[in-house]
Amino acid sequence: MKPRYYNEEKERIDELKRRVGEEAAEGEERSERIKEAFERRRSRRKKPNKLLSGSRILIYVLLVVLLVMLVSNTKFLLF
Repeated sequence: MKPRYYNEEKERIDELKRRVGEEAAEGEERSERIKEAFERRRSRRKKPNKLLSGSRILIYVLLVVLLVMLVSNTKFLLF
């Protein structure tokens, strides 16, 4: 069956639109995968920092206590 009317330029434009649509979908999937990977890395990194923050607070408290004792001329022993 022969088409009544064939527009070669319209066919080319439709093909380009289809390709661009596919590439955009692939780009969205790629960016979503990258975003998920960054989120996983960030969540893994946060867990150890929480443990370190608790020990940092303890160190800061001990330093403050030592400074207060030094300023108040209190004798103390360090082991």
